[in-house]
Amino acid sequence: MTQKASFFVAKQDVMDCDIGGDRALLDLQTNTYFTLNPTASEVWMALSERKSLDQLVDVVTDAFDVTAAQCRADIEALLSAMHEANIIETATGET
Repeated sequence: MTQKASFFVAKQDVMDCDIGGDRALLDLQTNTYFTLNPTASEVWMALSERKSLDQLVDVVTDAFDVTAAQCRADIEALLSAMHEANIIETATGET
């Protein structure tokens, strides 16, 4: 049985570069600049391809010494902020 799930992906018109482990983002549509810490940078890099929340939790728990329960709420908050800033797209699809 398939389920509907939310997926997230970085918008194509947001440029990024590494700045010593952090990441700088520039939204070319709005000329808005963002900086991300190493954890948020890991999420951003994963968003180069469509990912679900569960997949993003796996990315963070693989890269950092943190449990899924500890990071899920933080990733949800980060995705919410990224969506509000209009630098990611969301879609619903089947898993």
